[in-house]
Amino acid sequence: MQERQLYIQILSNLLIPVLGFWLWNWNLYFIVLFYVLDILSSEVVVYLKSKKIREAGKKEAIKSPVNTYKIISGLFVTATIAVIQLGILLLHPDIRLKDEIWSFLTYKELGIQQGFLLIPLVVMMAFSSYKIEFLIPKVYLREEQRSLWKSHLKERFLLIAFCAILAFIAAGFQFQEWIILTIILIVTSGYTYLQGRERIKQLTA
Repeated sequence: MQERQLYIQILSNLLIPVLGFWLWNWNLYFIVLFYVLDILSSEVVVYLKSKKIREAGKKEAIKSPVNTYKIISGLFVTATIAVIQLGILLLHPDIRLKDEIWSFLTYKELGIQQGFLLIPLVVMMAFSSYKIEFLIPKVYLREEQRSLWKSHLKERFLLIAFCAILAFIAAGFQFQEWIILTIILIVTSGYTYLQGRERIKQLTA
């Protein structure tokens, strides 16, 4: 990953939440659902990376308990989504989550239900990042499954912690939705930048 690509990634990650909230009249839960799609797509990508490393035939000094990592990662994703749902319920006790999810998928923008646009878009963005950051520079030839999964699980743990802290603080102080969204955008952009800088260092080392 080059620095220019990193900035493009950060801007693309900001674009849809910003447009959705301030232009398309999305509520906070719509934004959260978009991030849930991103979380699920990134989970698929880490499986693809692990498979590619295995197919490359790279021998590891210590055998990686990949199946255990997969189970833990799946539990982390489930816990993250549960914490997010709990946070929304704390902010809006009267919200009907199933109705909101259906509204999110069927909401029409330019005459097209956005579910048919957003899901393929998120998948395309995730695969594009996988190709540019992992396949093209052939990271799979020098990375081990153990380090890949440990890094991924660390990210998942930090995500759960961030979601839980933000949910309880926002509910306790009754933050307005735009404040919560601003915090989410700042924290996610900052983390993406730091992670990107670290990957750039690894690729140029």
